[in-house]
Amino acid sequence: MKKKSILISVLVGCFAVASAINPVDSIRQQMKHLKNKELLQAHSNLCAIVFALDDSIQELNCLNTYIQEAHKQGNLSEEAFARNSKLVCYYNYNMTDQLTTSLPKELVFFAEHKLWSSYYDGWSILIDLYIYQNKYQTALQEVEKMYADARKRNSRYGLGVASYSMGDVYHHMQNTNEASRAYDEAIRLLSNENEPTVLMYAYENYSEVLIADLKYEKLKKLCVSWRAKLDALKNHYKSRGEDVSALDCKYRYYHLAMACLEMETGHMDASAQHLLEAEKLTERNASIARLMLLRDYSRHYELKKEYDKALACNEERIQINLTNDNYRGLLDAREQRAELLMSAGRYAEAAHIYQAIIPVRDSLMSARTVEQLNELNTLYKVDELTLQKKLTTSRFYFALVCSVLLFVLVIIYIIYARRLRRKNRILYDTIAQTEKAQAILWNSMVEKPEEQLEADERLFKQLCKLMSEEQLFKDSDLKREMLAAKLNTNRTYLADAVKKYADDATLTEFINEYRLRYAAAMLTNDPLKSVSEVELLSGFNSRSTFSRLFRDYYGMSPSEYRAISKEKKVESTSEDND
Repeated sequence: MKKKSILISVLVGCFAVASAINPVDSIRQQMKHLKNKELLQAHSNLCAIVFALDDSIQELNCLNTYIQEAHKQGNLSEEAFARNSKLVCYYNYNMTDQLTTSLPKELVFFAEHKLWSSYYDGWSILIDLYIYQNKYQTALQEVEKMYADARKRNSRYGLGVASYSMGDVYHHMQNTNEASRAYDEAIRLLSNENEPTVLMYAYENYSEVLIADLKYEKLKKLCVSWRAKLDALKNHYKSRGEDVSALDCKYRYYHLAMACLEMETGHMDASAQHLLEAEKLTERNASIARLMLLRDYSRHYELKKEYDKALACNEERIQINLTNDNYRGLLDAREQRAELLMSAGRYAEAAHIYQAIIPVRDSLMSARTVEQLNELNTLYKVDELTLQKKLTTSRFYFALVCSVLLFVLVIIYIIYARRLRRKNRILYDTIAQTEKAQAILWNSMVEKPEEQLEADERLFKQLCKLMSEEQLFKDSDLKREMLAAKLNTNRTYLADAVKKYADDATLTEFINEYRLRYAAAMLTNDPLKSVSEVELLSGFNSRSTFSRLFRDYYGMSPSEYRAISKEKKVESTSEDND
């Protein structure tokens, strides 16, 4: 969570190292003899230590005491910092109720003292929490409120933070066009502000959007501006005698963005140099900070066709995700591994990984869709209750409420249908890649001289040739004995050959795969045939069995598969005409 960095660990090493006493107790003992700024610094140090202990109750207690002492001393900046840190604590521990309850009071405090940076930074924490909870519509509503508030107050910083938060929401919604516009506006508004934190986040996230959209020219211009701001900030730190190593993380993100830019535009030596700089800036961090570095190293080596190095970096990335229970990161890392194996020509291994991760990714997408539909439903239910209170005496308005509900249901259905369609299109493309990989494997077997084949491999090759040329699978009564007789072998040898060379499949599963691929081809190439006809012509004698096996194999129903293939044909024809 990006806001965790707001608490800076400024620990006093003399008593933490030299004393055997617990650091928390050490600070509390010293507090008895401290006053004024030294006492506030001790409170800050204590909060930093407790923050690292991952104990919400103890952290909140420390922050409350910190706030009280700062208020007692009349130190407004320290009190504002402690209050904002408390909001961060609520965010970090996913304490939604406490955050939404406390935020209005804290905003009033910040506004009364004209602490606008704290005001809008604190407000953005609530938006970050909604994003983390996948409540994108709610987050957008909060962004609109913040933007309107900043415009009313004529606060350039507030408008910049609102634009950045809007970019974050659209970024998570994968709406890259809107995210780009919002981040661009945030950078424009925040470039001349004294507080650089949100500006740096805007640069980092905007670079990710541009890399995903392959907009390298725009990324190049962004990085020039980014580096200038970083260097100016570094000089500012030096002029004030502050530790410039605090900027290491910011420079690391810059070098990673530049590494991606250089490698994707063919400048591999420059890319390697930026990756090396990023690695130097990662050395003193926890292992989880290496994840983006390892991802980009893998891509770098992939482009150089050094696949063993790419896979080694990817394996380290997988292990770090496993250690930290980062399941979404693990899914992305394994997907990258499948892509690396495809690039390396190891199609069977890639196909095996794809088969494992596609159901998991689909499950995550479905869960996110359900969360967003529930959010929409909740938002509209709130509107419905408001209307009912105002319009209870009129049948006309009652009918209007019913109409609104019906409209909401239609919208929800449309959103769900679009997401399902997008999932099926991605799945269809993955199927096409897998089919290509299987075709390449088959061609490599066909081209291999017979004398180099083992006996069971030769038997499997003969079986595949028999199935392709004579299409025996179209016979719904096809038995193992019939195949064995045609190949002059017995069913045991035949089953063993299939198990060995068809990914551990049984003979029945092997036959059904031919039937399913034949059915898929008919659904794509013969739109006049009904699904029932396709079922019978493919060798199935049960509609329910055919539908179940087709969905298990392709991840969608025969009708959905036909619809997607039809769309793909139309798109392909349009591209050819263009």
